[in-house]
Parts: sequence; C-alpha cells; structure tokens
Amino acid sequence: MNEIKKQALEKMLKELSEEHSQTEDVIHNWLCDQDDSQLFTGVLKKDRTISGSIAYCASQARKMTKTGNVAMVDDQTVFGWVREYFIKDKIEVDPADAKATVAAAEKPKKQPKRKKRKEEKEGEEQLSLFDFL
Repeated sequence: MNEIKKQALEKMLKELSEEHSQTEDVIHNWLCDQDDSQLFTGVLKKDRTISGSIAYCASQARKMTKTGNVAMVDDQTVFGWVREYFIKDKIEVDPADAKATVAAAEKPKKQPKRKKRKEEKEGEEQLSLFDFL
C-alpha cells in the first residue's frame, strides 16, 4: 500500500471514529477498495470529508430533480460524484444542501384494529360452511 493511501485511510478512520451514518460507512468502504492515487490525494485535502461528500452528492441529486424532494440515483453515479468531490479543486455546495440527510423508507404503520360487526358479538361464534361437511 502506498504512503498516500495509507495517510488517507488514517484520515478517514479518524473521521469515522465519531458518530456517523451507515451512508458514511458505505462511502468509506468504497474508498478503501480504490487504487487511485489522485483520489487519495483529494481525500487528504483539509477541506474534504466523507460527510462533505454526502452533502455534495445530495446537492447533485437535487439538481437532477426539479419537482418534489425525492431523487433515486444509481450507485455508479453516486460514487462518480464522490470521486468528483475529492478530486476537484473547487467544490460548490448549496448551503441548503449542506444539511441534507439520507433517510430510509418509512416503516409501515400498524393497521388499526378492526371493529367487530354486530353479527360478531362477544361469545358468539361465526359459523363456517366447512363446519357442515
């Protein structure tokens, strides 16, 4: 492993030693699998972080969607944006996007309990056609 990659990995581990999201783990793991010295030189820049790359990706995704607040982007595109974030000399992130969050789909709500019909009063059983066979 070359020295630049080693330093970049140390910097990323230091960032991830604090509380972080699963998205940051995914980006970190992807970065660890790369062999691009230009990418790792970008990771070593003082103003570049994994969490900053997430904000940049959110900014790029927001540009793709003109209506609503939902964007679906494939992994290859997102990792391309991550690479771009670390390699470019100057990155512009809209301040509104800097607070972007990655949210999982909502869990389904519990169905309300069904009320009993008049025919299903307490103590009475409902007969089945199969009872007579």
